[in-house]
Amino acid sequence: FPALTAPEIKDELALSPVRAFSIDDSQTTEIDDALSVQGLGTGTVTFGVHIAAPGLAVQPESPVDKVARDRLSTVYMPGWKITMLPDEVVQAYTLIEGRDCPALSLYVTFDEATLELKETQTRLERVPILSNLRHDQLDQIVTEQSLTGQTAANYPHAPELAFAFRLAQHLKVQREAVRGKPETFNRPDFTFRLQSTPDALASLQAEPSGSEHVQIVPRGRGEPLDLIVAEAMILANSTWGAWLAQSGVPGIYRSQASM
Repeated sequence: FPALTAPEIKDELALSPVRAFSIDDSQTTEIDDALSVQGLGTGTVTFGVHIAAPGLAVQPESPVDKVARDRLSTVYMPGWKITMLPDEVVQAYTLIEGRDCPALSLYVTFDEATLELKETQTRLERVPILSNLRHDQLDQIVTEQSLTGQTAANYPHAPELAFAFRLAQHLKVQREAVRGKPETFNRPDFTFRLQSTPDALASLQAEPSGSEHVQIVPRGRGEPLDLIVAEAMILANSTWGAWLAQSGVPGIYRSQASM
């Protein structure tokens, strides 16, 4: 990379009252989305989806913009990745815990009992990120049984995750009704990791040497945490997509062709 400095966000952004949390794999360093739940037990719950907003700082034709346009995307591979931007720029905007992070937030208000959608609001703001939760550390304990009260829920944000799981199931059923058939996750999915040998550098930033041990771990598609994140992102994208359409504003959509 050329020498790059992360531009400052000059907008005066209000501080959100939420206590947000992200859900990613432990190896994720570019944390770009987080969730929040407000109003549990009041009869009206506001579900928040918060998206990192480096676009507030990166201006067209600026040095950072030119590098991003040249690279277009981060390239992922087992044990290594070639990032679109240098880490010091990424860390300026990532939704890291313990920090108030600039974000584009969607707030969707639901009736707590029926999950009827009441209203949506979109805000640019600073969002307090309380926790960065990790799939690989929690998938075995954040189960459907613990989220539905059948077993103890001894993990952070248990009440918020329980509501988010209930909401995700509800949203999935609604989508499947429109789709005309249920979604199935019947193909195996795997996560590939490279484990460094004791004499190799263990840092995630260390380029693989070729002496690593390959670890292949089954990934539970459709598991509770995976479902929560997937449905939250679909909710945000469909809401904002509908808003663009209603406003007559063109949007750029990305699709991935089936191989």
